[in-house]
Amino acid sequence: MNDRTNDLPILMYHAISSPEVTALPQTSSIEHAVKARDFRAQLDAIVDGGYRTIKLDDLDRPASDPKSLLITFDDGHESDLIVAAPELARRNLHAIFFIVWSYLGRPGYLSRDQVIALRAQGFEIGSHGLTHTRLTQVGAAEASNELLESKRRLEDLLQEPIAALALPGGTLQRCRARSRLGRRLSAYHDVGFRIANRENRVMPRMGPMASTTLKDFKWMLEASRAGAIRHRTIEAIGERLARWANYGNAILMRAQNAEVLAKSEK
Repeated sequence: MNDRTNDLPILMYHAISSPEVTALPQTSSIEHAVKARDFRAQLDAIVDGGYRTIKLDDLDRPASDPKSLLITFDDGHESDLIVAAPELARRNLHAIFFIVWSYLGRPGYLSRDQVIALRAQGFEIGSHGLTHTRLTQVGAAEASNELLESKRRLEDLLQEPIAALALPGGTLQRCRARSRLGRRLSAYHDVGFRIANRENRVMPRMGPMASTTLKDFKWMLEASRAGAIRHRTIEAIGERLARWANYGNAILMRAQNAEVLAKSEK
């Protein structure tokens, strides 16, 4: 891993919203689903800006292009193959798709054959865990199984080594299974790490969302590592506030329903 990777822009997509695909699965957040027209505009901005998408192996080589970036996708939505892959290929852009093994075959997600098809088109495949369990919330044995079993199953499916991991929830701290990962295992997420040559490096990703404007997206491409961390911190705070607001609304609704019921019983 070279010094340039410390400031490497890493984009993190989830589903791409498009009439070509079915409705988003229940496990997906509509806030994270970028509209297809916005996605195309963002890819055009990458090309027009002179950026070059790189592969995982490029992280271990001396940086030759100051405008390198990684494009990643999480969870394994069917829009990865139906929408994202053709748009990327049309612009000669590369991407890494992180798959949750247990999601394969579910409505709205890729099938095993579709994962093989993505790889056959030249895109890289990584693991996003066996069941998308947050590793900081389970014991060492379960965390190790989440990582190593997903890696093994993807390797059996694709008949090649899987060298990339995106941690579910982006949590690295207190991850008790991290020392059990192979030396070729990489990870990128809100807080990511790479285990190679005895190095642990934090590599934050920035996630375009449904509300991301083209101006904001172009800022992401130019943002420093510190800027990426600030972006993810602010986004995480916003998501937490939204969850609290939804929780508060649910409690209020429950209280109102209880009040109506009490009045009807009088």
